[in-house]
Parts: sequence; structure tokens; C-alpha cells
Amino acid sequence: MGLFKRTPKTPPVDPAEVAELRQRIDELQQLVRDMSNADDVRDQRVAELDGKVISLGARVTQVGTEVTHQLTELSGDIDKLGTRTDEIAATVGDLPEQVEAVRSDQARLANEQARYEIRFSQDLAEVADIAMKKR
Repeated sequence: MGLFKRTPKTPPVDPAEVAELRQRIDELQQLVRDMSNADDVRDQRVAELDGKVISLGARVTQVGTEVTHQLTELSGDIDKLGTRTDEIAATVGDLPEQVEAVRSDQARLANEQARYEIRFSQDLAEVADIAMKKR
């Protein structure tokens, strides 16, 4: 209050300035809403990706188990074939080269099986690393 009980005057406000400020506030509010929606979409996509990675991991594990079982069965069949070949070679004396070829093939298949299992384990580890990095 002044000396003569006069109230201080408020400076005049330009209506265009007020309209501009309201427009800017509306733009900022819309920007905040858009950012919030983008975060929701990103979170949804991350959740979908996590689900797909988990599903992929389960499928890879299932396929790995099936392949391991098949390779085990194949190894058993090869061993049986080797035993039968030894029996045949004992009764028929002219097959030593063929027996040796079967044995070398058996060793080659066993080595391939071991390499396959090692590579498969490495692939599983890579998939797990990728899944962990995505999270």
C-alpha cells in the first residue's frame, strides 16, 4: 500500500501473450502425453521380445534334447554294427578291410557327434547371452 492507501497497479497483460503461453502449455502437455505413450509402447515391445526370447530358449533346449537323444541312439546303433562286424569278421576271414573301414567310420561319426554337441552348447550360450543383454 502506498502512502495514500492506493493499491498498486498490476501491469497490463497482453491477451496475445496469454494466448501464446496457453498454446505453449498445451503443446508441452501433449508432448508429455506422447512421451508417456511411447514409453508404454516400448515397455510393451520389450515384454513381447522377452516372451519371444524365453519361448525361443525353450524351443532350442527342446530341439537340443531331441538331437542329443537321436545322436545317442545313432551311437548305440553304430556300436551294435561294430559288434556285429566283429562277429562277421571272426566267422568270415576275408573282411578285415571292411571291418577297419566301419571302425574308422564309427570313429569319424563319434568325432562329428562330439563337435556337434560342442557347437550346439556354444549356440545355446550365445542365445542366453543375447537374451540377458536384451533384458
